[in-house]
Amino acid sequence: MIRVKKEDLRLGMYIQSLEGSWFDHPFWKSKFLLTEEDDLRSLQGSDVDVWVDESKSLAPALAHLMPQEPTPRSRLLEELAPEAPVKAASTPKPRSQRPSHPNEFHAAETVLADCKAAVGQLFARVQSGSAAAIEDAAPVVRGIAESVERNPDALITLTRVRTLDEYTYMHSVAVSALMINLARQLQLPPDYIKQAGTAGLFMDVGKAFLPSELLGKRNEYGPADWAEMRRHPQLGADAVKASGDMSKIVADVCLHHHERHDGTGYPHSLKGDEISLFARMAAICDTYDALVSARPHRPARGPADAVAEMYKLKGQFDESLLNSFIKSIGIYPVGSLVRLESRRLGCVAAQRRNQLTKPVVRVFYSIVQRAQVPVHELDLAEVPEPDRIVAREDPSRWGLSDWDNVALSILQGQKASRAA
Repeated sequence: MIRVKKEDLRLGMYIQSLEGSWFDHPFWKSKFLLTEEDDLRSLQGSDVDVWVDESKSLAPALAHLMPQEPTPRSRLLEELAPEAPVKAASTPKPRSQRPSHPNEFHAAETVLADCKAAVGQLFARVQSGSAAAIEDAAPVVRGIAESVERNPDALITLTRVRTLDEYTYMHSVAVSALMINLARQLQLPPDYIKQAGTAGLFMDVGKAFLPSELLGKRNEYGPADWAEMRRHPQLGADAVKASGDMSKIVADVCLHHHERHDGTGYPHSLKGDEISLFARMAAICDTYDALVSARPHRPARGPADAVAEMYKLKGQFDESLLNSFIKSIGIYPVGSLVRLESRRLGCVAAQRRNQLTKPVVRVFYSIVQRAQVPVHELDLAEVPEPDRIVAREDPSRWGLSDWDNVALSILQGQKASRAA
């Protein structure tokens, strides 16, 4: 814990405590990772004393007293499996700082339909011992990666609309897209991005070896059910290894995506750096998509609520990777229902990657009038009259129990008018 002068504050520091008069903050209150210029300027102009937790920071608090640290990308590359191919490849394109608009949704629907048809066949081929199954997945992973590159939000948002019967295969596509998105955020080389997407796609292949009545069970799982379900990491890893010269990264992610950074996971209770980089990434992506998906034993969480809940699970995830994941999808992911200071409800439509608390929002309801209003788009970073998100909203509170479909209708509808 280090007290830092306000003029020495920098993006990447983890704010642990603020002493003095506190100002409103839309998400993490007095403890948060400093990632936005607006928050930095607000802190520098305030009268509070700032304490920084050096161990949780992405930037050193006392840079002038410390040797130059390697960049986050080089630190992460040191952790990658040595057998993974490394090419002197071109650097991935930098992520746009301007919001991406939802014109990718229609194209992403086609990608998703193709993926749903292919994933079941690929799982069946692994189950039968086909040595070429993972190599044959290359076109599927490429389609997901291209959609994510065009608009990182569209496919991820679409995968949230699923039936219970589609959960396993749609979950695999969603995790693959989330893994690719996170790998791009980390600026990993193209070969590693491909490996991350492939590992996410096959992560749950072990479930193909479990009884179908267990996977399709509508009631809450009992202890015996959970014991059987927890066999899928080992079953998947064994199948991948037995299928021939397949990627060791895929097998590792199959086996260890339920391990937790604090050692509370399974099957081997690994902790910290004992877990590979890709398995730590998969733990985050898998948990997020599970939280935003309806399951027999619980309803789906909203995407913004899922992000907030994961952030509160101290110790379970690699915190540096979790912060990168949150930045990759936003504090308020696309499709989130939010309430504005102007007492209106909106659906988050696009992100500003450098201003996570100021996404593009499609406003559709006036709380004051208690009525729907013509859908119109607000870019919270550019609106002439200041407005901001003040809360995540529970759709059921507003009679929007089928919120994911409602959100898609808002996002896929005719282009909303822009606020004057």
